[in-house]
Amino acid sequence: MNNIIYLLIALPLGFTLGIFYFVNLWITVRQIPTTQWPFRLIVGSFVGRTSITILGLYLIMDGNWKRMLISLFGFVLARSILINYWQPRQEYNDGN
Repeated sequence: MNNIIYLLIALPLGFTLGIFYFVNLWITVRQIPTTQWPFRLIVGSFVGRTSITILGLYLIMDGNWKRMLISLFGFVLARSILINYWQPRQEYNDGN
């Protein structure tokens, strides 16, 4: 029973890590044109985002590959949702 609860908790935690990673990536990309040191921004953001994400996935996994797989599914789900959300919208003209 406890194992099922941990598996169910892994999905939203992976989703949260995905939101964290990709929102911070989006913020970084938007700041590149305005920063004085773009290389530092890119590398620092990459190291920070990746470190926190890997640590979070490691803590979620806790030695169980099933939890890792489910949390990675949540991570990819967050990516898919954010790609759809940030996708440029086309304006439709009805000819009037």
